[in-house]
Amino acid sequence: MAKFNTEAMEQCRTTVSSQAGQFGAIGDGFSNQYGNPDIFGKLGASGALSGAVTAMDQAGSQEFEAAEKVLRKVESALDAIQTTVQDTEEANKNSLKAV
Repeated sequence: MAKFNTEAMEQCRTTVSSQAGQFGAIGDGFSNQYGNPDIFGKLGASGALSGAVTAMDQAGSQEFEAAEKVLRKVESALDAIQTTVQDTEEANKNSLKAV
């Protein structure tokens, strides 16, 4: 008979959920923070520097969003495992009841 530590699974799921939210919040902080060439003064490379800042902003946002999505999938998978284990345990318990 397999033994499952439901408390450990729940702790893992809630930790993953919390981390997903934190990654999402960091990613949200990147959104629409595009560099304006004017902040670099009249430098000849102002446009290129601004474009690089914008590209970095977009890449950061995308990476943190991707990390959040992966962690949400892990959370969902852990939840499905918990539900399956609980349902199986309940079915096994009920199958032992006298008819």
